[in-house]
Amino acid sequence: MEQPRHLGPQPRDTEESVGLEGRLGRLEGRVEELSKRVDDLRSDMNNRLSELRNDINHRFAELFKRIDDLRSDIRRLEEDSKSRFRWLMGTIIGFIGALVGAVITLVIMVLTALL
Repeated sequence: MEQPRHLGPQPRDTEESVGLEGRLGRLEGRVEELSKRVDDLRSDMNNRLSELRNDINHRFAELFKRIDDLRSDIRRLEEDSKSRFRWLMGTIIGFIGALVGAVITLVIMVLTALL
């Protein structure tokens, strides 16, 4: 004769439910562990991104300082080149003036010698 199912849990049903509950408990533990690991990884990633951001900002500050230094060097070189250009033009004008004076003197000497 068959036993009716409504009389209570059978031994096989009890073993299956205990096995499922144990497996479910282990899965919940693993999910919690994975959740903690994900949180740790997120925290590490945020820390590293913050460090990277600080490093980039520091490098940009150095770069901008170097650019400012180069700009001041360029201004100084422009002023030096203007000064040297003025000196060179003055020298050339003086040389041309002396040359013209020498030519005039020669012309006067030749003209006085011919007369």
